[in-house]
Amino acid sequence: MVDILTVGSSKHNVKLSRMGSNFKIVIDEQVSEGQFSRKSDGRIELIIDGRRTIAYYDRKGNEIYVHLNGTNYFITKKSNRVSSQVSEEESDDIVLSPITGKLLDKKLKNGAKVSKGEVIIILEAMKMEHRLISPRDGIISKLTSTEVGGQIKEGELMFELEDE
Repeated sequence: MVDILTVGSSKHNVKLSRMGSNFKIVIDEQVSEGQFSRKSDGRIELIIDGRRTIAYYDRKGNEIYVHLNGTNYFITKKSNRVSSQVSEEESDDIVLSPITGKLLDKKLKNGAKVSKGEVIIILEAMKMEHRLISPRDGIISKLTSTEVGGQIKEGELMFELEDE
């Protein structure tokens, strides 16, 4: 899947693939590989060519904002996804809100171990409850910061999983 990376007024094609904590990123045919780990406060620790750096990110729907080494990056995820192992892995790691509504309950916290099918979040819209379940076994690496009773928008990140 090729996405669009915007840095200032420049736009670049970017393709990211990952397997576990390893990743490969291709930006306009320039290839970099490394390892990453997500921290509970939203940081990502990256190790590229033996050098460690910290990045900050926030995901809103199909947009990802990244701050790395004093530069802000904006990535737009294309909605016409091509079926591939990477797409399947991403969809198993990230759960977005399917509706706009109210956050009724967060069953677990960041860092909690979850099993496939376990209810993580309960939303309400038009007096109907929507239960968001874990698509696989894993650990919650990021949970929505919206407080119980707060409003959620469709496409907003509800939780993200990482491997155990």
